[in-house]
Amino acid sequence: MYSIKSRRLFVFVAVPLALTGCGGASGGPGGPGGTTSFTKFPLQSGKSTTIKGTGREAGYTTDAQGIKVSAFGEASEVQADLTKNAESGDISSVALKTGTTTKTWDHKNSELAYSKNGKLVIADANDDSGSIGFAIPDKNGFTYQTYGSWLTKGTDGGKAGAFSIGSETAKADIPTSSTATFTGTAGGIHIGDRGQDVMSADAALNVDFGAKTAAFSTSNTVLENGGAANNLNMAGDLAIEAGGLSGNIATADKGMTGTANGHFYGSKAQEVGGTFDLKGGGATMVGGYGAVKQ
Repeated sequence: MYSIKSRRLFVFVAVPLALTGCGGASGGPGGPGGTTSFTKFPLQSGKSTTIKGTGREAGYTTDAQGIKVSAFGEASEVQADLTKNAESGDISSVALKTGTTTKTWDHKNSELAYSKNGKLVIADANDDSGSIGFAIPDKNGFTYQTYGSWLTKGTDGGKAGAFSIGSETAKADIPTSSTATFTGTAGGIHIGDRGQDVMSADAALNVDFGAKTAAFSTSNTVLENGGAANNLNMAGDLAIEAGGLSGNIATADKGMTGTANGHFYGSKAQEVGGTFDLKGGGATMVGGYGAVKQ
């Protein structure tokens, strides 16, 4: 029976995050300070910060022929609770809640580390039941948002998804007549016939608020295990509607097509972020992006 349990999703590099002693009084789950409402980064040390946003997820199955991912559902509410260790300043716990998934990664059940580019925190459950990765706000220059993706694993399948969370811009505060360039990063999961891999890339959006359009693109795509993968660079035109963004996208080699959506973040649309999912050639790629106004 084919099983992804034999293939660890994430590659751990650099120095693992300091997780020892992060429970109880040092700021892990149940530590001092309780939960604060999210307004902007940085996260407060020794406290759990609740950040809400949207995400998309899909189920997948595994068999002798490989991994089969179903269609991604509509965007729905996602909540992440991030805990920062009071002593080390590292993330010590990540709890994710979606419409169908509730899971916590912490020092008791997971190993946490940085991705190769140093911009993602990666947590992999010790029992191989799931993985999550999200953009480190200060490493990405984010003040009002973050993004990430996750994968839960069972004997014959699980769930895969992505999220974009933060302090959304009120519709009335989104500009209506200017243009702006936003630059940042993207990251997620690539699921193909050889298993799963983490993808990361640079991201850019050229926004025309008057025309209510945004040209979305990524570049310099890299797979943690597979190396440079510029064929997976993405591009597409998004429409600005009802305070959000949505549109069709495709990879550079046209081998994968799908959709991207997003929101503006900050009091005056200083940032933009969202999720994407694509399929093609027997592969799936799902993840998030975030970018800051230049």
